Amino acid sequence: MPDLILALRSYEAALPAFLLALALAFAGRALGRAWLTAIAAGCGVLVGWWMVLGLVTASPRQLAERLPLLALVLVLMTPLLVAAARRRAWLALPCVVLGAAWTGWWMAGAPRTAADLARAWPVMAAVGGGALLLALRAWPRWAGPVAAAVLLGGIAVAAPRGPQQLLGAVLLAAACGGALLGGKSGNGGPAAPGALPLAGAIAGLAALPVIARGAPADWATAAAPLAALWLGAPIGGLVAPRLGPAFGAILAGAACIVLALMMR
Repeated sequence: MPDLILALRSYEAALPAFLLALALAFAGRALGRAWLTAIAAGCGVLVGWWMVLGLVTASPRQLAERLPLLALVLVLMTPLLVAAARRRAWLALPCVVLGAAWTGWWMAGAPRTAADLARAWPVMAAVGGGALLLALRAWPRWAGPVAAAVLLGGIAVAAPRGPQQLLGAVLLAAACGGALLGGKSGNGGPAAPGALPLAGAIAGLAALPVIARGAPADWATAAAPLAALWLGAPIGGLVAPRLGPAFGAILAGAACIVLALMMR
């Protein structure tokens, strides 16, 4: 019965996230607006997470409640960063670094004093670095959905407490909706600010169980998206240039899920 209730709740939040991301991606492609395509998945994530948690703003001292505001700020920030990168190409990478650094700072509890920064810097570095690496691997179009899928699989296996599984289902649905009609103009290829909303959301959600519990299975789960895009995809590309990267990414992510199951 609890599994049925969880499935129904996932459907209620994930379907609107998928439809909104799909609609915005279509609108951005039809109108030729790269910034609209870029925020499609992020807007879907924001709406779905709001439906799951019932809030957008919250104290950064809380954990899961940090996520909706993270998604909101990244969605608002991205059009400005995309515009700056389109005007000056050399600004693309600094813009991605800026967005990733903010993601790490916020998920670390938004520390403001020197003492808080000294305590929080490992979380800031890990989450910000994860968001940066995911944003740099945001293309091809399947990258975001695969990263979200392996993260959800790891969360389901590691079974952390809280709403992470529901949040992961929303993340996957929004990633698929944004990627279905989104083009390269939205993601922009390597070092693209347009990849920040989804990359930051994946990194933020992956960090939740690690920060809260830090069990070995949680670490394996958090590593799954990065292993998929940075290990599996390049190795798969060496074997089969056309289809190998996608299959390699799936296999590397699945290996992390199996590892999480063994460590549970």
